[in-house]
Amino acid sequence: MRKIIAIGECVLDILFDGDVPRASLPGGLILNVAANLGRIGREVSFVGEAARDRVGDMIIDSLKSSRVSVDHIDRYTEGVTPSSFIFRESDGTPQIVRYGRYNNDSFDVVWPRIDKDDILIFGGFYAIDPRVRPHLFEIVKHASERKAIILYVPGFAPEKEPRITRVMPAILENFEIADVVITRNRDLNTIFRTPDDAAAYKNHISFYAHDFINIDRDNARLRYYHDKEMVETGVEMGDNRFAWSVGAITGVIDAMIKNDITRFTLSGEGEAVMHTLTQLAQETGQPVAQLLSQLEGKHGMLNERISRETMMAVIDEASEMAAKASRTFDGLLPIKES
Repeated sequence: MRKIIAIGECVLDILFDGDVPRASLPGGLILNVAANLGRIGREVSFVGEAARDRVGDMIIDSLKSSRVSVDHIDRYTEGVTPSSFIFRESDGTPQIVRYGRYNNDSFDVVWPRIDKDDILIFGGFYAIDPRVRPHLFEIVKHASERKAIILYVPGFAPEKEPRITRVMPAILENFEIADVVITRNRDLNTIFRTPDDAAAYKNHISFYAHDFINIDRDNARLRYYHDKEMVETGVEMGDNRFAWSVGAITGVIDAMIKNDITRFTLSGEGEAVMHTLTQLAQETGQPVAQLLSQLEGKHGMLNERISRETMMAVIDEASEMAAKASRTFDGLLPIKES
């Protein structure tokens, strides 16, 4: 079974109605995607940090209850697991106050086993934070060398780094190693100063990653770009906008496994090799079939590419899961019975 490795922050969100706490639940986009993937039966490991305190225990227990492996979470002793107090302005805009303290030995995690065509997802401010990035990015590079599929979700709250130029080198390096980039409109606006996903792909992202999916909450739609192809679908949206994004990303990853999308499929290498063989056949006079026969039975792979139908299947499932998750309070999908 293909594995999923999620690298992200452990944080407890505390939601307020006015000045009165209403609920607390594990926060963070990557963590909640990992939880949902575990709940629908995928093999998931979460890589991150949590202090050996009550809040850390709550997050760990929540991941375990969603069938996510916590073997690769660093439980540090000198510090406090982060918490976010989330207040709502009159227009619905969240105001977030964070508390927490990490120890000096950052991100001292045990690396997970990563194999070919496993899927690694990472992102948020955690992926560009100078405190953890050197260790975190080593795992990402290792996953790429092992030919896993790398998904990068670059979104983070602008107040964490008001000067985007400081972190742009790290963001671009993340784009470069990613096979698939997944954004929300506000992420594009933070990084590229435009919410236009088509322009962001054409002018920026396509130079690094061929595959780009934008989750457009403003227009309730998903778009998938691959080279010159683009498909889109409308999405039903419930009241929980954060859960809508979590569900969409969960659906993308689940659909990639269901549709047997591999690193080779995404790379387009099969088409490139087939083109080279055709040219070689013309130059040497050898039949293409004869050249193919020398590839040890792998010539069927050369026609592999991600089709419009497959792209549509990915965002259709993402749309379905986004709608389901956004109708829940906590964004968690039902646990699939084994």
